[in-house]
Amino acid sequence: MILHGAKGCRIVLAAVVFLWPACGLGQIPPSGCNAIFKAFKDCTLAGKDAIPGIPTFQSYALTGSLLDNKDLDAQRFHPATADDAATGTSAEPDKQGFHWGRALTESVTFLLIEQAYVVHTDFRWVVSENGIPFNHYWRDYKQSLSEWTQSGWDDGDPNWFGYVGHPIQGALTGFIQIQNDPKSEKLEFSKTKAYWKSRLKAALWNAVYSTQWNLGPLSEVTVEKYGSKDRLPWNANGSYPCNTNHCYTGVGQIDVVMTPLGGTGWLIGEDFLDKKIVRRVEEATQNRFLIDTVRVALNPIRSGANMLHGEHPWYRASRDGQEVSSFVDQKSTAPADEVPNARVPNHGNVFFGYTHAGASQCEVPAFGTSTACDPLSSASSNLSGWNTSVEKMYLRYFGAIADFSGQYGGVSQTNFLFGLRGGASIGRFRPFGQAMIGAVRVRENASTGATSDTSFAEDLGLGLDLRLMRLLSWRNQVDELKTGSPDFERRNLRLSSGVALRF
Repeated sequence: MILHGAKGCRIVLAAVVFLWPACGLGQIPPSGCNAIFKAFKDCTLAGKDAIPGIPTFQSYALTGSLLDNKDLDAQRFHPATADDAATGTSAEPDKQGFHWGRALTESVTFLLIEQAYVVHTDFRWVVSENGIPFNHYWRDYKQSLSEWTQSGWDDGDPNWFGYVGHPIQGALTGFIQIQNDPKSEKLEFSKTKAYWKSRLKAALWNAVYSTQWNLGPLSEVTVEKYGSKDRLPWNANGSYPCNTNHCYTGVGQIDVVMTPLGGTGWLIGEDFLDKKIVRRVEEATQNRFLIDTVRVALNPIRSGANMLHGEHPWYRASRDGQEVSSFVDQKSTAPADEVPNARVPNHGNVFFGYTHAGASQCEVPAFGTSTACDPLSSASSNLSGWNTSVEKMYLRYFGAIADFSGQYGGVSQTNFLFGLRGGASIGRFRPFGQAMIGAVRVRENASTGATSDTSFAEDLGLGLDLRLMRLLSWRNQVDELKTGSPDFERRNLRLSSGVALRF
């Protein structure tokens, strides 16, 4: 039995659901420029995202002549030189302070992505007490902290989780601090005091996030109940109960130490590759596809942080200048110190459509073996009904969602789900991934009387919006809905299709 196997690789696997749809193809102008009668002046991203070597509408609109991309970039972005980037100096020094609100928003979004993966992989421990998350919260939390103080270095995970996975987590949170600090975001690898001071601040932010992730009130131990009385120690081979001298509780000091130290080393390593290799590629070619590919390939963790920040994965503050989100009103004239907040979109969408839930698949979570569903779960198969949801965007690629549905057949089932959605527009399409938690209420009306049950649920899904008109899209999505208890889990595949109206 594989116990929890989720700690070190959450970033990589969670990114498949949330960050991959946000990557898109990246070189497509914003949807507003697709309209036939859209004025050239409103297509502010066309020049930046156009294919290299091909004149753009924006270049003509700005200058009255067809400039090549090299001249346009020089006029539009005013990139800093390598020396300026290394020392943090520029012709117009940035007088802004640290963007606390945005940094905390990005950190919480990343925390939710990680916890969504935790809930999915260790669902039986999340609901291990009467099927309710956080049941006996303070008792279990105090017990987990007590176990941690006596745990020693190892927490029972494979070595690569602690020595590779957690440093990846630390590097990403370090980049979150850097990209929200105007004094640090344009600095490149160098021997200057300004560079090393900025990376020290990133390491401190990383350490705070890491401590909360491992020991805080919304940490791994509180969600998965590591070290609690309900989750007893296990043997090195993953079996229960522990009957050797080498027991594991899932908590250890390795993560609190390796995440900030290893994460800072990883971050500096990406800085080094960006300065020594990516810079040389940029000097040798004007092929934007090649440059963007090399940037992402050699700085993968920075790319994830970029998307949390509302930038393209290949964005570099040191030479791309200030990107403008396609969600921003291009006619606005916000002061310079309000530009970061301007990247926060102010729209969302409402969805309403038809939904169908397939046959219930039940298994024993401790062994992963199939089992017969209980009568009520068996009746919760092949149900059809309605599905509605509301999404409010709060970052360029991320939005908060509330999802409600009613399905009918052998039983009446109502779902109440809340969570996070990540996606990006690619022309007329918007692929997205989502993760939600909530409750499912099942009610059966039989001759002997009504029987009902309410249980905790988690939902992971993928979807695609096809834009029909400016504010109207057609959505198709597929979700896996999971409910259950420590001894029994039920999964249903849910298909939904309908219209999404943007507001």
